[in-house]
Amino acid sequence: MELKNRFIHLKIRRYDISEKPEVIKKSLKIASEATLADLKKELQDLCGITGDKVIKVRYPDNTLIPMLFLLQSPEDTFYIDITNISYAGRQTASLLQDAYVDAVKQKIRTLESRIGQSETLLPQLEWRRQAYMEDTVNGLLNKVAFLNRRFDELLPQYMDRVHEQAKA
Repeated sequence: MELKNRFIHLKIRRYDISEKPEVIKKSLKIASEATLADLKKELQDLCGITGDKVIKVRYPDNTLIPMLFLLQSPEDTFYIDITNISYAGRQTASLLQDAYVDAVKQKIRTLESRIGQSETLLPQLEWRRQAYMEDTVNGLLNKVAFLNRRFDELLPQYMDRVHEQAKA
């Protein structure tokens, strides 16, 4: 079985050496069935990278793309940016991580205490709801009783007027 090779034109910028690097033009011949490890090894050899460096692959319009797009893209020209690995110092990262863990623990403790308070108030909630409903029903009963008394007082006067208007 014959492997299909692809030629890719690369414009390499070494930001690990200079802040404003010159563009180095090189070509890379790679098999279309190559894996990511193969591709990364070929790029490291071509660029002369030793040690831990970050390899960023970009389209000519500077769009960052995954490394395997070198094999899959219809484009044949790419920019390769090589930079040093940058990260916060281990001590700083550890302090940030510890602070984050402490913040999460405090949030969990707060949630647990709120859940505990709601569980203690839950039995009272039913009693309070029942008391509120009884107060509401008693208030409505008083209003209905008042309206019934008022209706009983005014009904005879209303009936007399109706009879008088019927006679006239």
